[in-house]
This record gives sequence, structure tokens and C-alpha cells, in this order.
Amino acid sequence: MTERAARTAAYAPSPLDDRARAVVDRLHAHSRRQTRTALAPMLAHAVTSRLREGTWDPTRSADGKAWLADKLVALDPHKAALCHQLCRAIGARRVVEAGTSYGVSTIYLAAAVRDNVADGTSLPHQDGGLPEARVFGTEHEPAKVAEARANIAAAGLSEHVDILVGDLRETLTTVQGPIDFMLVDIWIPMALPALRIVTPLLRPGALVVCDNVVSGRRQYADYLAHVRDPAGPFTSVTLPGHGGLEVSRKN
Repeated sequence: MTERAARTAAYAPSPLDDRARAVVDRLHAHSRRQTRTALAPMLAHAVTSRLREGTWDPTRSADGKAWLADKLVALDPHKAALCHQLCRAIGARRVVEAGTSYGVSTIYLAAAVRDNVADGTSLPHQDGGLPEARVFGTEHEPAKVAEARANIAAAGLSEHVDILVGDLRETLTTVQGPIDFMLVDIWIPMALPALRIVTPLLRPGALVVCDNVVSGRRQYADYLAHVRDPAGPFTSVTLPGHGGLEVSRKN
């Protein structure tokens, strides 16, 4: 059995149309190849970071960041498909993605937004209107932005995506609500700042999904304390497996 056949047997089919699926299949395969060949260099960068910066996180050092600059680090296919289905279930029209990279998860999100518009499943917001359907991605690496835009165009989804280029702590302040869904899959120190900026824009019932909260629970401690605070603005649940996902609902 081929690798692709084994994955097909293990998971449900992709929710994407043929055009978008062809693009993400290529990118997921590339991401897997990068991951296999990057384990030893990643360990070396982690050790260097530990010695120089006092942390095992290689992204804290300049050379570690430079080494990761061309890595996809794409959201797993089944997690991306889950985000697509959640967006479809809540009729999401406006989505924020903290961490676009090469646009893999962006394609899943934009496909859901497009299909919600096409079949009329989007729900009116409090003012009774339907705002422009859009996925707002964030990315600070110019080379990744160019690649992401090309991939999104190849998937036929450019009209529903706006990639905000630069420091998300600045670019996200330009986004207007209401926001229905947010995906957080970014350098961990930026996760909580991104959420804090977007929180006032989230409509009641909006969902926020954050990746790798189980494998990275120590690094995500502040983020998790925030979304799990009984007196805070969210009700949260943790999905275990494959690094874990935190799914938080805006109260």
C-alpha cells in the first residue's frame, strides 16, 4: 500500500474541491518531506538555543529563525479539514488566521468561506447584515507571502483571501469585525497577543482553534490560562492527539 493509500484508509476524504485539493496535497507532501529531513537539524538548533538563549525553542535565536524561514510547518491535513468543517458548521464569512506561512490552512479556510457564501449558509450578524466574505491571513516573511498568494491563486481562492504582511500586532489592528472564526497556528509567543487583538472583534459563538496545545502546553501556559479562565470571554475544550487542539467558543 502506498503512503497516500494508507492515509486515505485512515482518514475521511478531504472536504475540498478537486482544484484546491490538488494544491494542498502537493504542499502537505512537501511539508512531510521537510519534516523528515529536518529532525536532526532541528535538534541541533534546539540545543544551540538552549545553550545560548536558555530555551529549547529554536525560534528564539536569530539563526533558528533564519533556518525556519523557508519551512512550511503546515497544519496537519485532518486538523485543517476540521477547521474547514467548523467554519462550514457555523456559517463563517469572516476568518482570521494567525500564521499563514505558505497558505495551506488558508486554502481550507477560504474554501469554507466561499462555499458558505455559495450555498447561503452564512448567518446574519447582530446588525442583520452579511459582511464581505474574507479570510485575513498574517505573515511577516515576504518570501512566504509570495508563495502563499501563488498557492491560494492556484486553488482558485484569491478573491476570498487578504494576507496582512508584517508584524501581526500591527496588521491585525486594521481588521474589522465581526469575526466568526480564528485559527492560531503561529510562533507561540505571538499566540496570545494575536488573540487579545482579535477578541473584541469575535461575535458571540465565534470559534478559536489553536494548534499543538498539548505537546506545547508549557509554552502555551499563558494562552491556555486565558481561554480556560471561568471568568474570561471563552468556554474552551481540548482535543488530544497529534499535538492537541484547543477549541474555544466566544461567550
